[in-house]
Amino acid sequence: MKIKYFGHAAFELAFESGTKIVLDPYQSGSFGGAIACGPIKGGFDAAVVSHDHDDHACKGVLSRSKLVIKTAGRHEVAGVIVESAAAFHDETKGSQRGKNLMSVIEADGLRIAHLGDLGHSIGAKEYPQLEGVDVMIIPVGGHFTIDAETAARVVKAFAPRIVIPMHYKTERVDFPIAPVEHFTKLMDTVEEAGSSEIVVTKATLPAKLTVVVMEAAN
Repeated sequence: MKIKYFGHAAFELAFESGTKIVLDPYQSGSFGGAIACGPIKGGFDAAVVSHDHDDHACKGVLSRSKLVIKTAGRHEVAGVIVESAAAFHDETKGSQRGKNLMSVIEADGLRIAHLGDLGHSIGAKEYPQLEGVDVMIIPVGGHFTIDAETAARVVKAFAPRIVIPMHYKTERVDFPIAPVEHFTKLMDTVEEAGSSEIVVTKATLPAKLTVVVMEAAN
């Protein structure tokens, strides 16, 4: 499986079968130019959307996707299983920013979780479907989502083998959120991917929890 990081919270998962899924595609230039990442191009077999804000649900990308998944439950896309669970965008059960969808994508012998704009702490008791995930993509910037300290507690509770941080401040994301270093300094093992793409297989998963910081493609 190949993971490509477009920027902000947007990723592409490309599987051995040729199936491609986009996760939380942003609208380039949205929020008055605060999302300055370049446009996401191409078509996809499915788009998985955590919520309808423009930095997570680009209408143009969704229109180029054969299927759009934005509801909780089990979905199947060309042999790829997507299991989505309802959560919240804040710590007050959605009263401030609404709901959030977390999704686990399963194919190629791997389970990958994308937590969207998770706004509250979670554990295995509330979300058993996240237990045993191999890769966890998690927001770390705070303000609109969980912050670095909460993200660190979540990943340590579920202990995935690879953790990919997202939704943090960069030169192309001008939100009042923290940079990725606030999160990485709390973690024991951190690697710089040096690329916007990584290939993950069951055989090459690290032996212990490893944070992989990816470069944005756009």
